[in-house]
Amino acid sequence: MKKVILLAAVVAALVSCQSKTNNAATAAADSLAIDSMMPIVENTEVFEGTLPATKTAPAVNYVLTLDMMADSNDTVYTLDMTYLDANQQPTTKKMTVKGKPQMVQKMMKDAKKKPVAAKSMKLNPNDGSAPLYFVVTNDTTLTLMNDSLQESISDIGFNIVRVK
Repeated sequence: MKKVILLAAVVAALVSCQSKTNNAATAAADSLAIDSMMPIVENTEVFEGTLPATKTAPAVNYVLTLDMMADSNDTVYTLDMTYLDANQQPTTKKMTVKGKPQMVQKMMKDAKKKPVAAKSMKLNPNDGSAPLYFVVTNDTTLTLMNDSLQESISDIGFNIVRVK
């Protein structure tokens, strides 16, 4: 009878230890599953520039941060706009817009009036406001365009440049 009780106690102890081990392994696996669902930032690029404004201010300082994810569908942006006064000093009026960029291509004409495929970025704000369009001029420069991807007719520059 002692042997049966001793055997039952040993089996109960083994089952108890097995259950704890499985729970710890399951919790670790669940933790890894949650971590693997989070997008991983592959690269961050920051573009900055002061662009002319409308009636509200003489100029606006743009800081565009692109967080490039491993899956390009998860890439997000943050656009910080600070309005400047006549002395090019920041005012209290600031805006931050977040959303997902979308790459678009359109046929445009270069300086020699030859058609070229222009790579552009459409910034789609999360808040539903109007999107902004930037043409990728080169590796370090984005040019603000209208929704038809047309440049401004003025000689004022609408470029922001990569700073990081």
